[in-house]
Amino acid sequence: MHGIEGARQTDAYYAKASRIRFGMLRWLVCLSLGGGVLGCGSDTRRATESIRSTFNPPPPPPDTIPEALDYAADLQVDISEMAKLPIGVLYADLAAGAGAEVVAGDSVEIGVQGWLPNGTRIDSTVAALRVGAGDVIPGIDAALPGMKPGGRRKLVLTPGLAFGAEGRDNIPANAVVVYDLELRARIP
Repeated sequence: MHGIEGARQTDAYYAKASRIRFGMLRWLVCLSLGGGVLGCGSDTRRATESIRSTFNPPPPPPDTIPEALDYAADLQVDISEMAKLPIGVLYADLAAGAGAEVVAGDSVEIGVQGWLPNGTRIDSTVAALRVGAGDVIPGIDAALPGMKPGGRRKLVLTPGLAFGAEGRDNIPANAVVVYDLELRARIP
């Protein structure tokens, strides 16, 4: 963002940060003085709850945690046998492939098949894309580096790495999804 719009966003950010700092300072003063001064009273309780919810958000619903789900038997998902990328993608290599590993910036052709944990098919496509360019959902994009042409991976993706709170067409909001990802070829 540049110009006036960027300046407005920057000003709004600093104004919000100042309100948060002032609110936390006021809360600390009220807490240290026993809450009876400076009109702290019930505001202290509200401030405490607000700060507590900020630093300790509620746990996600169980159906958005891959490790807490049951998977259809034909998907052959065994979470305990899967590795986890730093971004949170659970994966298992089904076939190693051959040749050089792909890296961000490489152009590739992939084949994907996707399901909900109950076995409902949600996706089946072949696509050409540039690795790391955001041409596919984040979980698939993150799983491609390190694969070799001909390689196949089984992926389990949390909603944040798949279709999020919005879902898409036949994919419900906040759905965990399972993908078989095949790196068909590197495109020169």
